[in-house]
Amino acid sequence: MNYMNYKLTYQQALELIRDNKVTSANDYMRFRNSTPDLKSQLPYQPMVFYKDHWKGWDEFTGVEYLTSEHDIESLQKLALSLNLKTKEEWQLAINTKQIEAPVHINKIKGFKNWNEFFNKPTYIDFASLLVFTRSLKLKTQMDWREWCKLNTRPKDVPFNLRKNYFDDYLKACPTKKPSFWRYIFQ
Repeated sequence: MNYMNYKLTYQQALELIRDNKVTSANDYMRFRNSTPDLKSQLPYQPMVFYKDHWKGWDEFTGVEYLTSEHDIESLQKLALSLNLKTKEEWQLAINTKQIEAPVHINKIKGFKNWNEFFNKPTYIDFASLLVFTRSLKLKTQMDWREWCKLNTRPKDVPFNLRKNYFDDYLKACPTKKPSFWRYIFQ
């Protein structure tokens, strides 16, 4: 028998996935690709390979959405009380039984995005940013860094402008593009 092409039965795969706390299709692919043995034992598309048994990722991974038992506000208070700051920290707290809550809270009424859930600061819009940065009369990224060292930057203006506003810059300059920093300070 050629073991290189041996695939686990649906029940074997389901148990392996649940035992290893795989919670989504993306997690499944990362887990599957983590070793050559797993790659040969787990199908690339479990929903096709196990089509006679497949009932969806929630059933396969064992993830249960407890939407009726939880509201987003109480979950948010719980996350903040534990000083959780990222989706990964949230998932780890659940997987280590630190908290009892759904891993995927995006199906709970009121959930908008992870930044809002963790009360991360929201920054000013791009147009307001341009008014602010251009009023500073700076010319380069180095000027910006020096300015930030010497001045109190408003909380609603991030230090890393490029990371937070690059997509807005691309929309504002669809054809002829000055450099990001030149555009921000012109």
